[in-house]
Amino acid sequence: MTAGGLALPLAAPAAAVGATADDFNGDGYTDLVVATPKAKVNGQSQAGQLTVLYGSASGVSTSRSALISQNTAGVPGAAEAYDKFGTSYATGDLDGDGYTDLAVGVPMEDSTASDIGIVQILWGGSRGLVNGGLTVYGAPDSRSAYLYGSNLAVGDFDGDGRDQLAVTGYAGVSVFDDGFTRSTAPARTELSTGSPNVYRGTGSIVAGDFDGNGADDLVVNGDSDIEDDDSTALWLGYYAGGSDGMTFTENPASVPLDAASGTAAGDFDKDGYDDLVTYGRGSSGAGTIAVHYGGTGGIPGSSRSQLIDQSTSGVPGVNESGDAFGASVSVGDVNGDGYQDAAVGAPGEDVGTREYAGAVWLLKGSASGLTGSGAQSFTQNTTGVPGTAEFMDQMGSAVRLQDLNGDGRADLTAAASGEDVFDDDVHYHDGADWLLRGTASGLTTFGAVSFSEKAFGLTYRNKSFGSVLGS
Repeated sequence: MTAGGLALPLAAPAAAVGATADDFNGDGYTDLVVATPKAKVNGQSQAGQLTVLYGSASGVSTSRSALISQNTAGVPGAAEAYDKFGTSYATGDLDGDGYTDLAVGVPMEDSTASDIGIVQILWGGSRGLVNGGLTVYGAPDSRSAYLYGSNLAVGDFDGDGRDQLAVTGYAGVSVFDDGFTRSTAPARTELSTGSPNVYRGTGSIVAGDFDGNGADDLVVNGDSDIEDDDSTALWLGYYAGGSDGMTFTENPASVPLDAASGTAAGDFDKDGYDDLVTYGRGSSGAGTIAVHYGGTGGIPGSSRSQLIDQSTSGVPGVNESGDAFGASVSVGDVNGDGYQDAAVGAPGEDVGTREYAGAVWLLKGSASGLTGSGAQSFTQNTTGVPGTAEFMDQMGSAVRLQDLNGDGRADLTAAASGEDVFDDDVHYHDGADWLLRGTASGLTTFGAVSFSEKAFGLTYRNKSFGSVLGS
């Protein structure tokens, strides 16, 4: 079903101005970034582009937005074919000025300073992301230098109260020290992946304080040997943060490797420790998430873990081959009760006879952790959700929970990378995004809206607009 350009009415009381996550212009409201790495820019195929929607007391609106590419004034470099600017992004105050900055992965950039791939940091300020940027590169000859910027995470890994940037490439991970300025990057450390003789892929990266020591930790996973064409084995690395550096543990037994793709972190049981969410497709592709609870044991899951899928009590739906339940996960407090909740996407979910139409679930946090009790599910056929579920829409291909209107409750942005936007006889993966408001009882479809590239005057097809909602 075609998704048009609509205002996004998220009515709420005015929020107090102050430090707010993902607030690029410092007005006290969270801002939304949707990235389209396949976007055509000035005739350059798959150069990549970001769309930034600035938050307010009424939420976000397509009328308060900006398009950013490497052709935008102040952004280093130039938009070139197949750079894929926006393949990943992460947010944090990297220069310590009180404004959130945006780190953008450009893993296909042809870089002469290292190998292939760069990260570009766009600086926040009172007028938003119009303050120029800084390009950082992988260390020459390091394992992370190839496809640098494939995945990003921001956290305080040394516990000093300042944000740091972690970057993965094809086969490595590096962490920058404190001390970014708008013209210089600090020193960085290349982290071990366990064996100097094996090239281990780094496919996902998640930051969170799982041991409660005040310093964020990192979880990285990927292929155990990317040079072995016959290998399907996975590895997982846990890096405990602290003032003395990061301590590495390979393949912690608490995290089963068949469901080890790290996707998100948050405190679901409100015990002061972040909990890790990982994903596994399973033999049928139905998908499941594993929640590994943080605690004094350090490694998440040392005390307890749980599996959640569509067979879990209270979770709507049925496990089916190819659903990919958990392929995308985001964490935030939707109902304002102090417990973190999880939005879970299943882009392969069938809706009636419509294969791969996609769906999104909300799983709620509680004193006992993440639970299926009171879970909600949404598709484009849900009453109040704009559009109609169609073949290959893949709603839930990406999800993000953020409080976009300052009412203390996270709102859901859900991408449908395969949405067909332009009317014709050929199905395209044009892409679109949906927004549902958070309320005291969970997500609501009242006032739900969708927007696509049309809202911004863009006419490119088959580019999966807004398909990236974070790293």
